[in-house]
Amino acid sequence: MERAPFEMVTKIEAAERQLAVAIRLFFERRDMIAVHNLAADAEDVFRALGQARGIKGFYEHTDELIRPEHRKEFVNIIRSSQNFFKHAASKDPDEKLEFYPELNPFHLFDAAFLCSELTGRYMPEILVFHAWFMTKYRDFYAAPVEKKDIFLKSLQIFDLNDFQFLIATIDRLHKHGMQTGVNTKST
Repeated sequence: MERAPFEMVTKIEAAERQLAVAIRLFFERRDMIAVHNLAADAEDVFRALGQARGIKGFYEHTDELIRPEHRKEFVNIIRSSQNFFKHAASKDPDEKLEFYPELNPFHLFDAAFLCSELTGRYMPEILVFHAWFMTKYRDFYAAPVEKKDIFLKSLQIFDLNDFQFLIATIDRLHKHGMQTGVNTKST
């Protein structure tokens, strides 16, 4: 019997691919539940792998960001959609969810941040998404002034709602050899 073809993939590679597709689907304004599931799954993989290295994502910093009396509520809100989709058969099969697509950029940002911290690379999707996110949510982002200035200048370069431009930018970066990303770690 002939063996079926297969692809050997690491956990990080699989999560990177999920994240890249999630970002593209987000910019294409496709199904936001699909975006959420891909982003949340990638985020979970990166978070689990990062814990061993002491790398924390956005949501692990709730001690610094959220008042103690609201931490559990915050985490429940952030995780509610993911838990709903992951555990469909548990409890009430007719249960309904109030899904908030506005949270998707934050899941994508967390996954992208964790991915870059783990790999030391920025895939084209992450580069473009970070530029968009840090420009769109510039008041939330606490980057050092010199880094923030770079992204604030991007306001003059692109329209935050021109997702076609952002997709084309990702495609151009891939075309010009950024298939493996930009190494951020010094050798």
